[in-house]
Amino acid sequence: MSIYPESKKRRAKPHDAQSSIRSRRSAAIKRAGIRRRNPYHTRHTFACWLLSAGATHSFIANQMGHENAQTAYEIYATWIKEVNGEQVEMLNGKLAL
Repeated sequence: MSIYPESKKRRAKPHDAQSSIRSRRSAAIKRAGIRRRNPYHTRHTFACWLLSAGATHSFIANQMGHENAQTAYEIYATWIKEVNGEQVEMLNGKLAL
């Protein structure tokens, strides 16, 4: 017998319910002390990490589900310019300039 009247009885939600996933994710982010980002933003982080590691645009486009490499280039072109200095240094090192 419950201490709650029937009308106020809580119904258990499945552990994989969207609200459960969202609340657990939010709690983990808070505990980690990192800035909140929605799951969609992690796609961009992933793509930027791939670019930093030297992955090709076509590989990134494939991983991201884009139709072609041009799409990946258009989305990340601004960020790619920030990496140009690193690329020049890497090429100078490889070409012994």
